[in-house]
Formats: sequence, C-alpha cells, structure tokens
Amino acid sequence: MPKFNKPQLNKSKVNKSKVNKSKFDDRPNSTKSLPSESELPPIKLDETIVAGRRSKPLNDLQRLLADLPELGGTFKPEIFADLDENNPFNGSHFERKIRTILGNKKINADLKNTIKYLDYLKRNLQVPCHVTGIEEFEWEEEYLMGFGTKKEYARLKKTLPSYTDKFTIHRLEDFSIHEGGIFVEVQRVGDRKKFMLRLAELESVDDLPPNNHILHDYSVWWINY
Repeated sequence: MPKFNKPQLNKSKVNKSKVNKSKFDDRPNSTKSLPSESELPPIKLDETIVAGRRSKPLNDLQRLLADLPELGGTFKPEIFADLDENNPFNGSHFERKIRTILGNKKINADLKNTIKYLDYLKRNLQVPCHVTGIEEFEWEEEYLMGFGTKKEYARLKKTLPSYTDKFTIHRLEDFSIHEGGIFVEVQRVGDRKKFMLRLAELESVDDLPPNNHILHDYSVWWINY
C-alpha cells in the first residue's frame, strides 16, 4: 500500500498624538467651533452622486455573518470571499439545499450526515474532476507566513501537496470518511504523485457546474455546520 500525505485542515494601535487644536487654529474666530463632518448635510453634486458621510448598507452576506455569533471561531468567512453583492450568500436557501441532500431536517456535520453526504457525492460528482486547494494546506503555513525559507518550501513541494497544485480525482471509489470528514485520493497533474486530501480543502479548477457547486457546498457545510 502506498503511503499518502494527509495535510490537516487549517481549523486554524497606534496611539494618536494629542494635538492642542487652539495652538494651530488660525480661524478668524477660534472661540466658535465649526460643525463636525458628521453634522454637515450631504452635498448633492448631480442626480446620482452625493457627497458627505453616509453609512454603507450591509449586503445579505454581511448581515448573515453578523447574525452568526454562535459559530464562534469555527466559522471561516474566507470560504465566501468570492461572493459579492451581485451574488450574495443566501443562508436559508443553502440550508434547504443541504436538507434535501441529506434527507434530514438536522444538517449538523456528524458522522451519520457525513455518510449520507458521501453517498450524494458518489452519485453526483462527475469524474475526472480537476481540483486545487482553496487555501494553503497546514504544512505550508509556516513558509507562507514568512517563517520558513523559500528554498526549503520549494524542496518540500516536490514531495508534499501544495494548495497551488492541480490534482485530478479519477474514481469516486477513492472517497472515504475519516475523523476530519471526507477524504479523497487525488493525483497531482505533472508528476502523477498520489495523495489523500481532505475534500473540504478542495475546489474545482473548472468553474463549471455541477462539480464547482457540489464541492463548494460540501466545503461550506463541513466547515460551518
């Protein structure tokens, strides 16, 4: 049996100087203060552009993040980094989708639901599936944070999988469940080395359905629920 590397999921003021305003105040009447910026009325420049301080409305994703304090340190907002106001994350819609996948009202990522999710993946993911890392694998952090040397990092990338590599999932039979969720055997494009990687760390290289949506949904579910 070949040995596979199993990278772990990353489950990973400057004091302002006090200025004596009166010392630098050259206004004609220094005893009369000017209105603050927040008190100034907006200045209408044309029909669409308005100057002045105005609070920016929250989009749906920002409101969702603000309403999820119970997730605490386990929530990883970078998973939604590619979403914007034109493509907001709809939490209610997402959870309805997961309930349909699991056939269960409870959608927490426990062993029972993970087994059901694995069955869904084997029935719906299309192979060969080309993937890459969502973010750096755990072993890469010390090098990308500036603690390890570039030379050593380049050497290790020859034998260890990197999030910048491209991999291929050839067979759905290579999916398996471990303590950290669903793992899959992948083959690195180029040197054809094989690794067992955590599926929640992977995303589709090809931005085409259904694989891109399937992998994204699983990652969001496993990391946040």
